Order: sequence, then C-alpha cells, then structure tokens
Amino acid sequence: MFDSSLIAALALLAAALFAAITGRGLYLRFTAMLCAALALALLARPLAPGLGAAVALIALPLAGTSLSLSAMARLARPAPPLTATMALLLAMAGGIAALFGAALLWALWPLLLGGIAVMLAALHRGTMTMLLTGLLLMTAALSFAGAGLTTPGISLLAAALTGFAFQKQASSNRALRLSLSP
Repeated sequence: MFDSSLIAALALLAAALFAAITGRGLYLRFTAMLCAALALALLARPLAPGLGAAVALIALPLAGTSLSLSAMARLARPAPPLTATMALLLAMAGGIAALFGAALLWALWPLLLGGIAVMLAALHRGTMTMLLTGLLLMTAALSFAGAGLTTPGISLLAAALTGFAFQKQASSNRALRLSLSP
C-alpha cells in the first residue's frame, strides 16, 4: 500500500538539503541537518516502524528552538551563547521527557513557541516572508499535535524550512517587506 508520507519525507529531505547548502547561519544549518535526519528516519519507516517517532521527539524541539534563534539572529540581534545553549538544552530536555513517557506537548512546545518567536521577530523587522515562515512553523507544530507524524505536518515543516532558506535572498528585496511606518 502506498503511503503519501513518504513523498512528504522526500520533500522534507530536499528542503533540508537545500537549506543546508544555501542557508546562512549555524542555527539554520543545524536545523537542516535535524530535519534531514527526521526525513531519513521517516523514509526508513517500513524497515524500522518506531524510528521516525523517536527521532521526531528529539529533532522537532531542537529544530523549533534553533529556527527561532536563527530568526532572532537574522532579524534582531543574536542571542548570547549561554542563553542559546540553555534554550537548546531545555528543548532537548523536553524531547527526552516526551520520549520517556511524558506528554507529547513537551516535545512540541519548543516548535510552537519557535514559530511564534519567528513571527514576532518578523513583525519587529517588517519582513513578510519570515512572518509567513513563522506561521508555517507554528501550523506544523499544531498539525503534529493533532494528527501525529503525518503528511500535513511534514509538508508544513518542509515549507517552513524552505522559507528560511529563501530568506537571505528575499530580505534584501524591498517589495517583500511590510511597511509598518507611514
């Protein structure tokens, strides 16, 4: 039987490789590698059924936190190293807690809050593409919370990662900026 989540996993892998090659910044490349690992684990679902869920519980909180750190560094100012490390550590702790039986939301809160942080940073700076990317990231977190690791959430995460990778070209284009001042 054909599973459409394999196509979504291939799209996530392509978006991750695109972001790793063209992306700017350490946090974006870190997220790209996390998403590539998640995509490969989802592609291996027929061989190892529980691997995709286990990788997702670790990769999704770290991806959400590192994308929010990337947006803050790109749109506002970079977080101090200790603050960034503590944020990533808390996200990983939430993923490990969810992996060992705590509520699933411990792993999805960093992804949801990361999307909100990206949207706030985009509103501060006035970039429409980052605002939509943050909305995609937040919607992916809500989709994962509602339906699990299914095609819509994986596709939304791939779209958000692609939006981050395209941001370096779009941020210099004045037509894609919001006009927040009269």
